[in-house]
Amino acid sequence: MRNFVFFVSLRSNVPFVLKEALRMVENGHKVSVFFDLDGARVLDKNYVKVRKRNHNVDLDILLQNAVDKGIKLFGCQMNVLIADGLELIDGAELAGVVTFLEKAYEADAVLSY
Repeated sequence: MRNFVFFVSLRSNVPFVLKEALRMVENGHKVSVFFDLDGARVLDKNYVKVRKRNHNVDLDILLQNAVDKGIKLFGCQMNVLIADGLELIDGAELAGVVTFLEKAYEADAVLSY
């Protein structure tokens, strides 16, 4: 089993990252996904309506599948692009740079999108 960490800064990359993360978990790997900057918007409960309009896939289903499969989803606690802060979807948690670094140092690979 290998350990992978994805770092997502653009929400347009989220469908690809989640599909790839799900594929990796199905192959027996451990996966964590950190969302920062624009990418963190997809974890925000207030972004639900925009998620449904702006992507060609149902991100709600992908996010729920990720949570159900044990993929750890982290939203940056210091996200400056979301004025009111993040109100995270169920199954995601806030994390800072220390958490990211801990996961990154333990990982076999860190992939940035």
